[in-house]
Amino acid sequence: MTWCCTEVTTHRIKKDGAAIPRSFHIFSSIQTSAAMPKSTTASAHCTSTYLNLFEMFDKAGVPPETRWRSLLLFFREMNDYHYLDEDQKIAILSQMAEILKNKQYTEDQLVSTIRKCSEIFSKPLVNQLNSMVHETSSVINQFFNKLSSRYGDIAHLETESLSIVAENANSTEVLEKLQSAFRRVKVLFEEDICNLENLAFIDPLTELANRLSLDMFMKNADARWQSERHPIALALFDIDHFKSFNDTYGHLIGDQVLKVVGVHLKRAREELGRETEAMAARFGGDEFAMVISGPNAHALGGVINRFCNAIKNFNLLIRDTEGNVEKNNLHITVSAGISVLDNLSPQIRTIEQLFERADRALYHAKRKARARAVVLKPNDRYLILDDENDDAA
Repeated sequence: MTWCCTEVTTHRIKKDGAAIPRSFHIFSSIQTSAAMPKSTTASAHCTSTYLNLFEMFDKAGVPPETRWRSLLLFFREMNDYHYLDEDQKIAILSQMAEILKNKQYTEDQLVSTIRKCSEIFSKPLVNQLNSMVHETSSVINQFFNKLSSRYGDIAHLETESLSIVAENANSTEVLEKLQSAFRRVKVLFEEDICNLENLAFIDPLTELANRLSLDMFMKNADARWQSERHPIALALFDIDHFKSFNDTYGHLIGDQVLKVVGVHLKRAREELGRETEAMAARFGGDEFAMVISGPNAHALGGVINRFCNAIKNFNLLIRDTEGNVEKNNLHITVSAGISVLDNLSPQIRTIEQLFERADRALYHAKRKARARAVVLKPNDRYLILDDENDDAA
């Protein structure tokens, strides 16, 4: 893919002797044919593309004011912005259609449009933040419940200790009873330590590892790669159309879907065996990850392909509060992107690059191969996995 010449963004283009106002950097997102070389021909094609766009704007009644045309060019390139989901792109394009239909190119309308776009861009982040706040609040409540319970245990220990001493039994008997009472409280505190570790490192909804656990795992895996060249395979995936599912059935049902994905992902991790250095984790929202470090890294493609198929074939049931089935035969799918850091991938040197390539593979899956896994190969080609090539990662 060849990206358009930068002179369009830094100079005015002359057409019939009239200067066309330049736009800001968004022009650089216009793309030419992948087969077109980086040459004068590409530059001329790019200039012609802009001239045609300006003619289209003129016919649509768009004023020559730079900001409006820049904004519409930004809207026009929605499909190239992989960080936007399909719902966001549809909402943005609806904004563009409304602008062209109403032809109200006022300052107030420009400000209003930019504000609406900002809300569209930030909505997934706001939703994810709200989900994180909700889950964090749940963790904090669990912590304070434990703390409150232990205050009661300590108060009971004090009362019990005084009662034992007041019995006026022989010193050996008193000591044994006090030791027994303190031992019970000690066991409770040890259990609390384990529970607090789970609160810190385990996602409470799915019971998978959380982002903190994943970060620690990746740090150790990176150290093994740097010192011993142990390969690392990473899969990133999320639930297809999860927002629409939540909007249709509600967040409580959505939470049940996340639990279902968590159960299947734990099974996928178990498939690798305990001897394999691997982790299944939930990032937050409907985003998940699985990583393998070591000689079995290239088995990840097959594991994730089977995981995607298992989710696709799973029959979801929605029950009412009394346990009666309200909806049957519902299905969800997940799309996954996979990348590998090994000696065959010289262009990948860091964990950050590994994540970036897995994210690119996920974006390709969302666009071209929903419900399946896609591997971004060392030659930068995308491989869509199926039952015949699922070990190609």
